[in-house]
Amino acid sequence: MMSSQCNLSPIFVYGTLKQGQPNHYLLSNYAGTQPCFLGKALTTDHWPLVISSPYHIPLLLDKRGTGKRVFGELYVVDAMLLKTLDDLEGHPYYYTRVSIFVELLDPRASCGVNTLSSCNDHRLVPDSRIIACEAYILFNFKKDLLNLEYLEDYTDNQSRPYIPCKDRPTDGPSGYSLVKDI
Repeated sequence: MMSSQCNLSPIFVYGTLKQGQPNHYLLSNYAGTQPCFLGKALTTDHWPLVISSPYHIPLLLDKRGTGKRVFGELYVVDAMLLKTLDDLEGHPYYYTRVSIFVELLDPRASCGVNTLSSCNDHRLVPDSRIIACEAYILFNFKKDLLNLEYLEDYTDNQSRPYIPCKDRPTDGPSGYSLVKDI
């Protein structure tokens, strides 16, 4: 959760919000306080990252210890951008934003230590690459999803291209319900 003394949160993105992916524009074109890209990161725990639904959505399933360590990116975002990300991810009704630990692989910005330290935020341990952050995890899902291929690094590809919300039918294909599928 966000620090009570600060308006900033470290967030780990592993799917369509990463650089070069379809929803990254939410981070790169944000009108408020620009998010700080801390660098590429890897979850410290194994998680099942799968692609599912007719829209090819990357899902990080709540089954810590199963799957692979997942590659992603770590950002520091303000409360307004966090709310925008919550809306995209359907938090708390679809995904749930929870605390996890990641290993920062290639620190890119000094704003991480300086920004979070100035907030008296203890999620970032000085001289450590292990950072407590938040990520969007899917808790209520069909167990069949655990039979899908586990990914360690999501990229939108042509064989299973992600279909953004704006391009989906409002009632879903043939009465399709995303919630029922997952």
